[in-house]
Amino acid sequence: MNKRWLPVGLLALGIFAVNAIARLVTRLGEIVKPTELDTIGFIASASVGVILIGAAAWWAVRHPFSRVFFDIGAAVLVGALLSLLVGPFIGGSTPFVEGPGLFVGQFLLFLGIAAVGFFLGFLGMVALGKDWKSRGLRRYEQNYRKRPHRTVRG
Repeated sequence: MNKRWLPVGLLALGIFAVNAIARLVTRLGEIVKPTELDTIGFIASASVGVILIGAAAWWAVRHPFSRVFFDIGAAVLVGALLSLLVGPFIGGSTPFVEGPGLFVGQFLLFLGIAAVGFFLGFLGMVALGKDWKSRGLRRYEQNYRKRPHRTVRG
């Protein structure tokens, strides 16, 4: 197995695990009040966002933006699909019980939360100058300053 896909798979499993744990807590705790369900949903969504902030920051230091975007994007898509297709069985339901409209809405909400988490993590590294591109430019600048410059004769 390619070493590139191991972190992507682990991130997807982490996203799914957060969703599965939230559904399991809801089912085993017999939580049915809408306010409690909203609280658990908010905590799970915030947890996914925090995981993605950390993942984006970790990837941004090591790889260029295109790889970070596509690797995390693939993990989010797999994690979201697992959460929406397998997750309901953990919660004691089925995936399309509320209809396809709610399914699509949940998928888009998941992508929105993921996008916010991704961009906060990536932009944080850019602002700190720790991302792959900024570090490469800093190395270029340091090497450029070390070289003696040619004088122009006129």
